[in-house]
Amino acid sequence: MSAETVVTEPTTVSIAAGPLVAPILRRVVGMLAARADLPLDRLDDAVLIADLLAARAPAHLRRETVDVVVEQSPRTLALRVGPLRRGGGDALVGEAAVPGVGNVIEQLADELRVVEDAGDEYLHVRLACAAP
Repeated sequence: MSAETVVTEPTTVSIAAGPLVAPILRRVVGMLAARADLPLDRLDDAVLIADLLAARAPAHLRRETVDVVVEQSPRTLALRVGPLRRGGGDALVGEAAVPGVGNVIEQLADELRVVEDAGDEYLHVRLACAAP
């Protein structure tokens, strides 16, 4: 089986809201982005998105943990953050705006959506890169 046909099981991390969210999430996302064979610029984008999510997500959580499911496939990385409070997904994305730059998550993500499931919201972010 070649690396281009391998799809792995999702990785789930649950981190207590606090000062360790950013360093843990940054490392997990960076490692899985590398395993997904994202080029360096997209790996950097994934880590930047992880930093933004780590900084902003705790204010919108339904629990006291930041729960992230990371799915990787060749040259693609998808993150699912939640459960979030109602309206939390859109608020989280809205808070990613940087003056003079715009909304960083919207600019970097190939797909960005908020999904409701059993009364909870989940923010889905996908980054991809075409095969070389």
